[in-house]
Amino acid sequence: MPDFLFGYSGLGVPIGIVFWIIALVFIALAINWARKNLDESKIPILAVIAAGIFALQAFNLPTGFGVSGHLVGGALAAIILGSPFAAVFILTIVLVIQALIFGDGGVLALGANIINMGVVAGFVGFYSFKGLRSALPKLPLAGAAGIAAWLACVIAACCAAVEIAILGAVPISVGLPTMFIYHAIIGIIEGIITAVVVTLVFTVRPELTGDTTKKAVPIKKFLVAGLVIALIIGGCAVLFASGDPDGLDSTLLVSGGVKEVFAPATGEEIIEAEDPIGWSAPMPDYALGDSMAGGIIALIIGIFAALVVILLAAKIVYSSSGKSS
Repeated sequence: MPDFLFGYSGLGVPIGIVFWIIALVFIALAINWARKNLDESKIPILAVIAAGIFALQAFNLPTGFGVSGHLVGGALAAIILGSPFAAVFILTIVLVIQALIFGDGGVLALGANIINMGVVAGFVGFYSFKGLRSALPKLPLAGAAGIAAWLACVIAACCAAVEIAILGAVPISVGLPTMFIYHAIIGIIEGIITAVVVTLVFTVRPELTGDTTKKAVPIKKFLVAGLVIALIIGGCAVLFASGDPDGLDSTLLVSGGVKEVFAPATGEEIIEAEDPIGWSAPMPDYALGDSMAGGIIALIIGIFAALVVILLAAKIVYSSSGKSS
């Protein structure tokens, strides 16, 4: 969600502050989770997941119907690290970097974005995964992860639809069904990516599933391989990303009467309300200048920023727990 959505309502700033307060409660709970549960082997895994989510969120994939989709990542983080608070911890840092450096999502909107993508997606994804594994023990792990991620994506999008209705940006009668339809499609991409990544990570780091009988890939190799994969995804995001508007932008276009739900994008622009914050990001839209090389450099900077910031944050939290050597 960008900041201009909060300009549709005279109460946009107070509403944004309320979302921030709610988000801060969950951030505090996530920090407490990290203090109790992180150890020296999990910190690099946390960093790799953050870098991967950052890269995948920058990669808008075409879905057809004139709309593109990218990973949310809340379910992915929660399933791999065994807690919805892991999703809140990781997504908070990723979203802060995106908003402040790349102008992807707003500063006032950060509270709402953390709630939707970290809290809602994390909790729905994690507990759906656990519920499916318990109720359907024969369902493959990848299947449970994929279904949980799809559900997390759709419910988070529906929450966003309610929020933009409260802000007066899109009527609930338009926003809720449109966001549901788009993210039911986008969620298929989310589910496939989550299923693949969860399977791969659990294969090379079986201790995350509680299996200590199998040999794990050394953590340094895991860190390097994860970073390389994130950088490759980032490069592909610049070269092959879809130019179609994403689910939220498409919903705004539908609400504005310039796009049919299942019609291709027409190139019409969203009529934006006045941005109440006006934050100027140094590398807006993941770009340094107009060249392709500038886009690749910007994404590399973002991926390393996500990796380094979450490593530092995790190390600080871990050290404060008194468990570090």
